[in-house]
Amino acid sequence: MSNFTINTEISAGIFIVRSNGYLDENGGAAVFGVVDKDLPAGCAKVILNLKESPVINSQGIAQIIELSEIIVDDKGGELAFVGLSELTYGVFKMVGLLQMGNPFDSESEAIEAMRR
Repeated sequence: MSNFTINTEISAGIFIVRSNGYLDENGGAAVFGVVDKDLPAGCAKVILNLKESPVINSQGIAQIIELSEIIVDDKGGELAFVGLSELTYGVFKMVGLLQMGNPFDSESEAIEAMRR
């Protein structure tokens, strides 16, 4: 498998996390760590762009669930998912992640919705 990478950006006061590669336990931990470490103080809106991570295993899902609970429940924040494959969308729906955050086709749509 190729190396897993993450890059982040802040746009319109929203913290955007873009993953690239197989999102397994290590990838999930990397996403969790980057949000936990780099989320700016007072920033409560996060977009997880998973377009370049079409395969997410159960350990990666578990990490995203834990991260979602921290963002939404603990910090009172808002979460959006971008670039979900059909399979990932079904899994996210089944495990309740789509109750924690809304899915969008593009970052621009997610940003527009979160700016309201």
